[in-house]
Amino acid sequence: MKRLIFTISVALSVLIAPIYAAADTAPSKTTEDKKQELDEIEKAQQALQYGLESEILEVVNKVDKRDFETLQSDFNRLFMETKSPAVREGLFDLYQKYEDPQLTEAAVAVLEDYEAQQRTLVKAVLSYLAAVKPELTSALNEALQKMLTQDTAEYGAETVSVLGEIGGDEDAAFLADYFDSLTIDDAKQELILKQTIMAALEKLHSEDTRAFLLERAQDENENIYVRSSAVAGLAQMGNPDIVPLLAEFFEQPEPQLREAAIRGAASFDTDETRKLILQGFKDSYYKVRLEALKTVQKTKMQEAAPYVLYRAKYDPTDAVRFAAVETLAVLNTAEGNAWLAETFRDAKKSEKLRITILSAALKHNSTALAADLDTVVLGTVTDNKQKKLRYEFGKEIAKIENTATTEICKAFLQSDDVLTKSIGLDMFKTNASADARALVEAIAQDEKQGALQRRARRLLE
Repeated sequence: MKRLIFTISVALSVLIAPIYAAADTAPSKTTEDKKQELDEIEKAQQALQYGLESEILEVVNKVDKRDFETLQSDFNRLFMETKSPAVREGLFDLYQKYEDPQLTEAAVAVLEDYEAQQRTLVKAVLSYLAAVKPELTSALNEALQKMLTQDTAEYGAETVSVLGEIGGDEDAAFLADYFDSLTIDDAKQELILKQTIMAALEKLHSEDTRAFLLERAQDENENIYVRSSAVAGLAQMGNPDIVPLLAEFFEQPEPQLREAAIRGAASFDTDETRKLILQGFKDSYYKVRLEALKTVQKTKMQEAAPYVLYRAKYDPTDAVRFAAVETLAVLNTAEGNAWLAETFRDAKKSEKLRITILSAALKHNSTALAADLDTVVLGTVTDNKQKKLRYEFGKEIAKIENTATTEICKAFLQSDDVLTKSIGLDMFKTNASADARALVEAIAQDEKQGALQRRARRLLE
C-alpha cells in the first residue's frame, strides 16, 4: 500500500501547479456571508480545497470541459492529497469523461496493488483506462492478465474490455485461447465474459484470430452475440470472401445477427454490401435500422439519402428518427437540407425534434439552417411563451464552436432574463465572438449583475 501511495505521488507531482495561497484558511462569518457572491470557479476552488466529500463530489460531477481545464491543477492536487476512495473514484470518472490520460500511471499503480484497493475504485480505474486508451506497457499488460486469470469473476469483463481497446495481435491470441479454456461455476457469468471477450476480439480484428472467429461465426449452436461479434470482426479484416457470410447472416431470424451483418458491411464498398445496407433501413428491428444509419454516416453513402429522409420523417422510434436527422446533416443533400430547414421552422413540430435538428446542423452542416437560424432562435428570445425552447436552443448553441450564431449570442446577452443572459455568456465562452465582446464588457462593469458580472469579468481575462 505504501508503494502504491508513493507511486501515485510521483506520477502526479509533475502535474501539480503551486497550491493556491489563501489569505484566510478558516473563513470568518463575513467571508461566509460573501461566499454566495463568488463566481462558479472560485466556489469550485474553495470546495475542492476546503469542502466536505459531498461538496467535492458535487464539483467533480458537474464541471464542464472548459472549467475542467481551468481547474486541472486543483484536481491534480486533490487527487494526490485525498484519502477518500469516493473522491478518487470521482476523479477517475471525471478524467475519463474528458478523455484525459494524465492519471494513467496512477491507474496502473492501483491495478498493480488491486487486491488492497476497494472494488469500486478498481472498477473505476479499469473503466478509465478503457476510455483513455493508453499505450499497453508491459507493467499494465501484466497487471491486466493477472487480474483476468486470478480474479476472473470479479474483474474479468472489465480487464477484457481494456485489452480490447489497447491490445495487439498477441493479446488477441491470448484472449482467443482464454475463451476456449474459460470455465466459471456461474454459467450466466461465464456467458457474459465470453461475450465480452468476443466483443474485444471484434475490436482487435487480428488476422491471428481469423480461423477462431470463422469457426465461432459458423457454429449455429454458439451464442448469438458471440456469433455477431465474430462475423463483424472478420469483416473488419477486409477480406471480401466474408461478404457471402454477411448476406447469409442478414437473412437470419435473429435481429442481432442482422445487425452484425450491417455492421460488417460497413467495411466494404461493393454493390452487394451497399444493397445490404439499404435493406437494413427496412428492417423491423430498430437497432438494425440504427446500425444502417451509423454505417451511412461513416461511409457518407449518398444513395441512401432517400431512405434516411424517410426514416427521419416517419420512423416510429424516436432514437431512429433523431439518428436519421443527424445522418441527413452529414449527407448534406439538397432534399435533406430542405426538409431539415422546413421542420426547424415549423412551430407545430415537437420541440425535441427541432432541437435535434439544430444540434445536428451545428455539428455537421450549419449551412442547412443558415437562412432560418437567426429568425427561429431570435423569435424565442422575445417570446416568453417559448422560454423553455429558447433555453434549449441556447444550450445547444453554447456547446459548439460556430461563427454563424453571433447575432443570437448578442440577443441572449441583451435579454433581461437572467438565465437567458447566462446562456449568452456560455455562448461567448465557447465562441469568443468579437462582435459580442462589448456586451460582455458591459455586463462586467454593471454592479447590479451580481454573479453574472463576475462571470463576465472572468471570461474577459
